[in-house]
Amino acid sequence: MYDVLIIGGGINGVGIARDAVGRGLNTCLIEKGDIASQTSSWSTKLIHGGIRYLENYDFKLVRESLKERDIIKKIAPHITKPIKFVLPHVPSLRSSWMIRMGLFLYDRLGGKSSFERSKFIYLNQQFDENPLKENFKGGYMYSDLFVDDSRLALLNAEDAINRGAKIYVNTNITKVIRDNEYWSVYLENGEILKSKVIINATGPYTISVLNNIFGIKSKKKLRLVQGSHLVVKKIYDGDQAYILQLSDKRIIFMIPYKKNYTLIGTTDHEVESFENPKITDQERTYLINSVNSFIKKKINNNDIIWTYSGVRPLVEDNNQKASKISRDYTFEIDDIKGAPIITVFGGKLTTYRKLSEQVMEKLSKYLYFSSKSWTYNELLPGAHNNEIDNINISEKIIGRLVETYGNKISKLNEYYNEFETGGELIFGDFYEFEVKYLIKEEMARTSEDILFRRTKLGINFPKEAKDKLEIILKRHL
Repeated sequence: MYDVLIIGGGINGVGIARDAVGRGLNTCLIEKGDIASQTSSWSTKLIHGGIRYLENYDFKLVRESLKERDIIKKIAPHITKPIKFVLPHVPSLRSSWMIRMGLFLYDRLGGKSSFERSKFIYLNQQFDENPLKENFKGGYMYSDLFVDDSRLALLNAEDAINRGAKIYVNTNITKVIRDNEYWSVYLENGEILKSKVIINATGPYTISVLNNIFGIKSKKKLRLVQGSHLVVKKIYDGDQAYILQLSDKRIIFMIPYKKNYTLIGTTDHEVESFENPKITDQERTYLINSVNSFIKKKINNNDIIWTYSGVRPLVEDNNQKASKISRDYTFEIDDIKGAPIITVFGGKLTTYRKLSEQVMEKLSKYLYFSSKSWTYNELLPGAHNNEIDNINISEKIIGRLVETYGNKISKLNEYYNEFETGGELIFGDFYEFEVKYLIKEEMARTSEDILFRRTKLGINFPKEAKDKLEIILKRHL
């Protein structure tokens, strides 16, 4: 008998699982695919206040997000990096005083912060290489946080498991039965689980899960909005990112990514289905044209290395424009006809931890547990700064591993030592020992789990290397 059973292994689901088990609740999570295999791994990879939300007067969300930005930087320093954003001034779109006022609020709404405050800059004087056209003279610089989104979800899941939670991946629910006191949940593998409370944290699938598995009609509606991104050959040298204001009043980001690339996104493209999101030709053209209206050296389709898309489940608020719909979250509780089910609507990567605390508040009506918040202070796995000694992994590959795994490198070293010189070379600095580690320690089951969620090696990965990886996977599964 579980106290709480969470459906959905995206960032909200795993965040709730971590918080719940840490407060002493007997916790279970079920995910039909891999951890973060949907929306949570296809974001713009930012923990940010959302400067453009100020225009929608969404001050509460911006304040909460800015506070979370500092917390996530503290608990996950190994997978986050503060990044400077440059906002070139386009007088025809927003006046100087309006931007200054917005940045003044952005600097202060979250209270005391470790991030540098914004300032006005002259674009040609600020950087060794200014990629923007000559007609953009001045702009503003402010700070936000870059994150490995899928690893953030994975580390929350891993911490939940370390604290005693049970997590099922690649597992479907076939049916549920509701009693007054608890739910019976039937899994495709024949297991039957019982839980006092269920939490539906299935993102874009939320209403479908409510209707089809639980037979519950929701009063809320979701707008499914696809956000697509391009990864292109590096456009410019330098660590700064750009936030570009467009004539349709939207913004897109241009962010240095993985040393050799630039990440461009995102779009707001409304879709009917949440299954298998794919970039459209229209979105691709929109992103290329938008960037080309700012940069000196134009890009085209041949510069695209990779694309990805995710579907945001936004709570319908009858706004005509998708970009104007709030990114905030809300809940719906059904407890009239028996054991309760709490459904999570909306939310974004930045606010997952705070959302989890709000779920705990809702749960306190049904379960007795520690009311003390704790996740704001406890480091995620791999984040500890203790010295790493006696590592045999060769120096030419250790850099990327430390960047990806933090101080879990000592565990990786144990796997390295099982093989002579790390086992078979797959490609570049990627060896067999890392694959075995990811299967045994990080729940990886497929090459996609490994190449796109546990690592980001899949961006420009040759077919022969992928074939070799498939053979090695079978060896260790």
